[in-house]
Amino acid sequence: MTGKIEVIYSTTNPHKQAEIRATCDSIPVVMPDGSSALIGDVFTFVFRDGRPVEPLERDLEQMVNHKVLSAYRTLLVPCIAEHAGLVFSEHVNQNYPGGLTQPMWDALGARKFVDETSSAGRQTIARAVIGYCDGLKVRCFVGETEGSLADRPRGNREFYWDTVFVPKGQTSTYAEICDDPSRGLTTKVALSQSTKALVKFLEFRLTDGAPHLFP
Repeated sequence: MTGKIEVIYSTTNPHKQAEIRATCDSIPVVMPDGSSALIGDVFTFVFRDGRPVEPLERDLEQMVNHKVLSAYRTLLVPCIAEHAGLVFSEHVNQNYPGGLTQPMWDALGARKFVDETSSAGRQTIARAVIGYCDGLKVRCFVGETEGSLADRPRGNREFYWDTVFVPKGQTSTYAEICDDPSRGLTTKVALSQSTKALVKFLEFRLTDGAPHLFP
């Protein structure tokens, strides 16, 4: 490979940008020849404000489909956009709350979200969807991390629901993992639903995902 593949990421969120940088430095992708390489050795990310529209949908894939299309209309280059939400395990077929997680979170805050939804200890799936629009069509890539919700916010990294989501096999929330000097953001991205979705997209991009409308 003579040069890195550029990925236009429609986001202005500094927490998300920091996660992408950590992912580039620590997470591998499988190359077309079966070998592996760190994401940052193969791809370079450019963050741009696509001013995306986020319709209110429980189904995160439907929501991201609209979101990345609107970002593409602004940027006019192949790009990706992401949205993530929580899905209570007993409501997985209903995708609940899914895309409704953020407005509920924004209205209630961390502690009241857990209290109002009676979710302390509740089995929950963290689901992320990355949408890729190449100018011809949209493809969505889903990543999931199983876990549960803490009984109260724990940790200092107040990025969405990082203070209440405890990934399966862990006793710490995402935020507490980031606070721990021995683990930090690198450990968080290794567990993250967003990383899983991103790797799926990048491996697609390496094989047959090159945009046809652009060199």
